[in-house]
Amino acid sequence: MKQHKFFERYVNNDLNVLAQQLVEAYDRIEKAEVPGVTPERKINWAESGSISTMKWQQYNVFQFHIEGVYNLYREISDMTKEACEYYDIDFVASKYMMQGWFNINRKEVGKLNWHDHSAPNDFAPLFHGYYCVNAEPSSTFYKIGGYDGEIFENINKNNRAIVSEMGHPHAMGDWEWEGPRITIAYDIIPFKNIESYPKDQEQHWIPLI
Repeated sequence: MKQHKFFERYVNNDLNVLAQQLVEAYDRIEKAEVPGVTPERKINWAESGSISTMKWQQYNVFQFHIEGVYNLYREISDMTKEACEYYDIDFVASKYMMQGWFNINRKEVGKLNWHDHSAPNDFAPLFHGYYCVNAEPSSTFYKIGGYDGEIFENINKNNRAIVSEMGHPHAMGDWEWEGPRITIAYDIIPFKNIESYPKDQEQHWIPLI
């Protein structure tokens, strides 16, 4: 098993424009104006205080018509190919699919505590990552190797995206500044892993090419 590694890219986005577009999309999600999003407030991830987080399974951020999100998609594809090379994975044969959502958190409302995006010990070829739109200064903490692993502090930088293999739980650290903390998150898994997923998610995952 190879040593855990973070893969990163800086995206050439106008973050003021992107932040405003995501705030507008958040308002549409909250009003259930996005196709597939229901008006009920889901209790899953309620501790985050973020409707776009609670509704993560009902939309895919990469299907919004937002240029900055497209720019991020291109960098995620590049990072995933680099990760596959590092872990000796055939990117083309894996036929990767991706889901994505965004989080808008405020310090007085809530945050995401320790969690992972796969079953225990499900590492590469499963990947997860996130991109900071407005998250400075703050940190995201990882437990490398599982819930009993060593804690690593990933210091967030705006316009930076990362990809990491799944299997390493993570949590938002506290932050003191006012205003929205905005990130975009994504899961990247081989096609064979979603073949048995419920049919109501068929329009949710997209190919990563």
